[in-house]
Amino acid sequence: MLARRIILLLLTSAIALSGCKRVSIPPDVVARINDRMVTLADFKRYLERNAGTDLAQLTPEVASAMLDQYLEEVILSEHAARNGVEVPAERIAAAVRTEAGVTVVEKRDEMRRERLVSDLATAIPDATDAEVQAYYEKEQAEFRSGESVRVRQILVRDEALAREILQKLKTGAEFGELSAEHSLAPNAKRGGEIGFVYRGELPKLFEERIFALEPGELSEVIQTDNSFHVFRIDEKRPAGTLDLASATPLIRSRLREETLRNQVAQIVAQSRRQMTIAVLTRRLPFQYSGTLPKSEAE
Repeated sequence: MLARRIILLLLTSAIALSGCKRVSIPPDVVARINDRMVTLADFKRYLERNAGTDLAQLTPEVASAMLDQYLEEVILSEHAARNGVEVPAERIAAAVRTEAGVTVVEKRDEMRRERLVSDLATAIPDATDAEVQAYYEKEQAEFRSGESVRVRQILVRDEALAREILQKLKTGAEFGELSAEHSLAPNAKRGGEIGFVYRGELPKLFEERIFALEPGELSEVIQTDNSFHVFRIDEKRPAGTLDLASATPLIRSRLREETLRNQVAQIVAQSRRQMTIAVLTRRLPFQYSGTLPKSEAE
C-alpha cells in the first residue's frame, strides 16, 4: 500500500513538472522590464537615433549611462501604459510612415511618453507672484546680459560676388532680397537673419568687426577660408539686467519645467521600485556599471 502511494506521488510530481514550461529568453535580450524584453539591437538603434553614435565608440561608463537613460524611458512608457495612457494605433502608424528608420514600438513608446508628460504639464498651476519674486532674487545672475547685437549675414564662395553684393547694399539694395538670391547660409531665405548674438558667441574675427558697427551699418567683406561674409547690424543692446516684469514669463516657464522634471523623476523612481527590472550583464558587450538591478546569471 505504501509502495503504491509513493509511486502515485512520483507520477503526480512528474506530470506537474512536465506541465511547467521554463520561459526561454532569446539570446539577444539584454534587459527585462516586467514581461518586456529589450534587445541589444533596440539599444543600438536608440543610440543612433538619439546620440548619433555607435555603441563601439563609447566607453563602458558612457554606454552604461546611456543604457540606463534608454531603459528609464522604456520604464516611463510602461508606466504610462499601465495607467491608461494610450495613443490611437492610426496615429502611431501615420507617424511611423513619416519618420524613416523608426519602429512601431519605438514610436508607440515615444508618443505614450509625450502624452504622459503633456498631461502632467497641463495639470501644473502657474507659479505665484511670490514664487516668481523669490526665484528672481535668488537667481539674479541669470538675468544679467552682456552687450548684444541683432545681425544679418550673406555668405558666398566668390570674393568678386561678395564685393558686388556689398556695393549694391551700399547703394540701397534690399539685404533680404540679395540674401535670398545669393547667400549659401541656412538663413538665406529668412533675409539672412541670425538674431541676437552676445559677445563671446562668435569667432573673434567676426566679433571684433560686428560689435564695432552701429545699427544700419554694413561690415566690409570678411574672408574665412574659402568663404566671404557680409554682415549688417539691425539693433544693438547694451549690457544690463532684465527687470522683474520682463523676466516673469521666463521664470514661470522655468519653474513649470522644473516641477515637470521632478514629477517625471518621481514616477521613474517609483516605477523602478515597483517593476521587476534586470539588466542581463553577461549579454552586454561592455562592462555595465549603471544603477539598475543586475542579473549576472542569465
